[in-house]
Parts: sequence; C-alpha cells; structure tokens
Amino acid sequence: MEPTARARAEQGPPADGIPPLAGYTVAVASDRRRHALAGLLESAGARTVGIQATCPVPQPDLAGLREATLRCLAGRSDEVVIASRFGLRRWLEAARGWGLADALVGRFATARLLSRDAAAADGLRALGLTTIWSTAGATTEELLRYLMAQPLPGRRIVVQLDRPALRDVCDALRAGGADVIEVPTYRSDPPPHAMILRRLIDLAVRRQVDAVAFAGAPAAGHLFAQAEREGRLGDLLGALRYGVPCWALGMVSGRDLAERGVPVRYGERPYVEELAEAVLVALPERALRLTPGGHRLEVRGHAVVIDGRLVPVPVGPLAVLRALAAEPGRVLSPSQIRGALPAGADVDDHAVEMAVSRLRRALAGIDIVQTIVKRGYRLAT
Repeated sequence: MEPTARARAEQGPPADGIPPLAGYTVAVASDRRRHALAGLLESAGARTVGIQATCPVPQPDLAGLREATLRCLAGRSDEVVIASRFGLRRWLEAARGWGLADALVGRFATARLLSRDAAAADGLRALGLTTIWSTAGATTEELLRYLMAQPLPGRRIVVQLDRPALRDVCDALRAGGADVIEVPTYRSDPPPHAMILRRLIDLAVRRQVDAVAFAGAPAAGHLFAQAEREGRLGDLLGALRYGVPCWALGMVSGRDLAERGVPVRYGERPYVEELAEAVLVALPERALRLTPGGHRLEVRGHAVVIDGRLVPVPVGPLAVLRALAAEPGRVLSPSQIRGALPAGADVDDHAVEMAVSRLRRALAGIDIVQTIVKRGYRLAT
C-alpha cells in the first residue's frame, strides 16, 4: 500500500526501513473470509486476522424490498445502479408477484443505467434496455465512487445492493445531497458457527489484537449479540472502549459501535483505501518511544523496534515492558506490574519474574531492564 503524501508527512519515514505497521495485529471483521483491507494493511507490514462476522444471503427480505420498490415508483430516478444480475433477477421476480414489474422497467428506461459488470448489463439488455454504463474495474464501489464525484444535490439514485459494505457509500451519497433509495436483494445473517465470532471476542478481550476494523454492517451488531449470549458483553465493551481501538468503513458500519459507547475512527471517505490509510496513520501513534540506557526503543503492539531492529516479543513480557516504559526510571514492584499482565489477578510474583526473564531473552542481550533488589524492576535511564 502506497500512502498518500499527507499520510507520509504525518507518519514520517519508517524507522530504519521497518514498515510502519510491522509489529501490529489488526482484526478485519467483514462479510468475507479475506477482505481487500487485509491485503492493504499487510503491505504496510501488519499482521491481519480475518473474521467473517456477517454472511450475506441472496434471499431478500420481501417486505423491505417491496417498500424500496414503491419508493422507486413514487418519483423519477436519475440513476439506477445494478450490483448483480442475480440480484436484478430476484428484484424483478418479486415485482412481478406484486404486479409492479412493468412499471419498474419503465422507470429504468427513463434513468441512466449503471451496471457493475457485463453480466449485470446483459440482465438489463434482456429487458429491452440498451444504453448502459459501466466501469473498467467491474465493481459496484467504482460506480458509486464515480457518482460521488458528480454534483449530488437534487439527484435521485436507486442502488440495488448485494452486500452490506455498499451501504456506507450510499450513506455518503445521501450526505452529499442525493436522495438515495437502497434496494437490498440480500439479507445479512450472523456466521453459521458461533466460534467465528467467539474468536474475535477472545482476541479483543485478551488484547491479542491491536485494532479491529469493521467493513460493513451489521458485523459489529452480530459480534455484540454473540458476546451477550455468552455473558461476555461487558468484557468486550471494556476492551473496545479502553484498550483496542476500532475503525469502521463508514457511519453505517460504525453505528452499532457508537451506540454502545465505543469510540470509532473512520477514513476520510467510505472506501477501503481510505480506511487502510486511516489505520496506517493513527495506529503507529500508539507506540511508546524512548531511549533507555542510550538505546532507541519503540514499543509497538506485539513487537519492539530496538536500535533499528524489529524484535517480536510474547504478550506477557511485552506487557511488562510496556508498564516499565510508561514510567521510565521508576521502580515498579511485582504487584504493580501484575496489573499490566494478561489476567494479572491470577499470577504471582514468580510469574512476573519469569516474564522479566523472557523479556530479557527476547531483547538478546540488550540490558535495559534493571532489577532493584527487594523493590522490583525499572527501565534503564
């Protein structure tokens, strides 16, 4: 991922050539097992964990589809965006059942038609429609991005949706002044196995990820519902509010988070590239940077950069280092350090000693953690 000039200026050059997100782990919650956002973050050095937190099913809610169809017929349509041939067919089948198909096709004929790909265009041509626009990228996002660049106030845009992430761009079109009618030809179900969402709950509560990015509604809603069923909602909300920062593709994807009091960050616009850039700029700001004992140290999410070298460090030892780095030079007792360790209430002083020993081994002879006899430990000044 190539950051923009603004991102590079704010973030500065990578330390000693180390990618800016190396040492950070980001969970990506979306409607796919492998989301495009993961590839962008990984190109900047991050490790990602893909969570398919919501599953689009090509069986629309007929009541919602009928309501959207009636809105389409209630006035003119300047643009009609078709995301998939299959979704168009489902929409027309339902409209025939309501006796509205002919009126709907007539509404298409007076609008500018934009199709995602050749298959969607063929579906429109089968209706006798001939003037159809598309883009080289063959994605619905590209069509909506094109519309975003047009004058929007007063425009009436109908968008047939086949997956939830498109709702964020529709919301942005609406914010720009357009009257947008969303026509969902799918429904969003939770994943078929509870263990998928349980994995994300575990990762967040145990602080085993440094951030969570939500790309599409209702991924966060399904996550909270699963946590509530398991009696872990309080732990999850505590983690997301105070320890694990959250990003969302847009206001729709972030709505369930905001309603639960979770701080949410966004890209400048609801596009995957903008979301990746937002994470790229902001996540490294959470690093601790200092010079203990004359060594250049940067404490990242799950690794450290010391004297220009990236060193992976296990969770427990890194928690010790982070506690010491937060107050460099101050002696912390084992009981004070325990609060910084994962499940700190369940460990004793010996566990702290072992974590310090493992930390020293991970740092490979760089002696920056000092033992103060009968008092505790401190970071070298």
